[in-house]
Amino acid sequence: MTMQKWRTFSRVLLMVLVTVHVYTWYEMGIHQVGSIGIEAFFAGLSRGVINAGVIFWIVVFISALFLGRAFCGWFCWFGGYQDLVSWGVGDRFRLKIPRQTLLYLGLIPFVSLGLKMYSSWIVNWLDGIPGIFKFDPAFVEPWGGQQTGISILFTLVLYGPVLMFVFGRRAWCRHLCPIGALLKIFSKFSPTRFRLTSEDCSGCGRCNRVCDMEIDVAGELGNFGEVRSTSCIVCFKCSDVCPEDAITYTMKHPNITMAPSAAAITERLTSKRMALTAFDLIITLLWVSIVLIFTFSGLRQNAPQEIKAIMTPGLLLLIYGLALLARWVLGKSN
Repeated sequence: MTMQKWRTFSRVLLMVLVTVHVYTWYEMGIHQVGSIGIEAFFAGLSRGVINAGVIFWIVVFISALFLGRAFCGWFCWFGGYQDLVSWGVGDRFRLKIPRQTLLYLGLIPFVSLGLKMYSSWIVNWLDGIPGIFKFDPAFVEPWGGQQTGISILFTLVLYGPVLMFVFGRRAWCRHLCPIGALLKIFSKFSPTRFRLTSEDCSGCGRCNRVCDMEIDVAGELGNFGEVRSTSCIVCFKCSDVCPEDAITYTMKHPNITMAPSAAAITERLTSKRMALTAFDLIITLLWVSIVLIFTFSGLRQNAPQEIKAIMTPGLLLLIYGLALLARWVLGKSN
């Protein structure tokens, strides 16, 4: 079985387990294990409870220290949903999915992470850190009891196909996911990476083209002999597609250098991809400013669940559309 088939199996199995978990909680009244979402992790810490979410995410964070963001590529149910949308809509109907490399947008997940930690964890600790942590795996219920049918529908549509056809595959993971930002910090220390293990690399660039996280794989292999980007979700697509089998996921440091001809090709590819622009800087600053205002003014907290569901991606899409319109108008006037 190839790596991609193993990945498909793991994500399908996870979605089945999540469905069973929710069904047994709400339909069968089995309440021994509660939510394992990141909100449950923060809720447990803020209230002094070692729940299922705290245990689950501690295991994920430890895994990231050794395997990088493998959780995102293999076990995240929402990442699996995005891949399902890409396959079921984009690939099946041969629809062109754009490739957007907006580098400053990489700051947004860290801002989102900081706000989530503050609003659901740190703000409670400001009133006093729990002196004793009790063990209660059933705290809190799946979905937190807050989601509505409309908010779930908004989430599935906006976070999946809409974001994908504007910003490319895994758009939520690349530009908005606070969990991904947190795992980036842990994966920085991972000794296991995709490394150049053969001098036969021709610089064909296939590894770049298949990377859903828009990583400059060829450029990093040429510069460092390994993929150092913490955006890597260990999906194995780059190693699977390499015609020379020159890329391996390993802890070893082969110290293989790319041939000069291949290095020259990858350098040209890198210079085209990695240009920071004022366009995505403006989008990022606007998104961060508006979200900070909504959060600390209390408007977000008091908003209906349906508004909360669409706020993060909806605001990004709105700002991006306005920035495109402004750039078009300025281009026409000049």
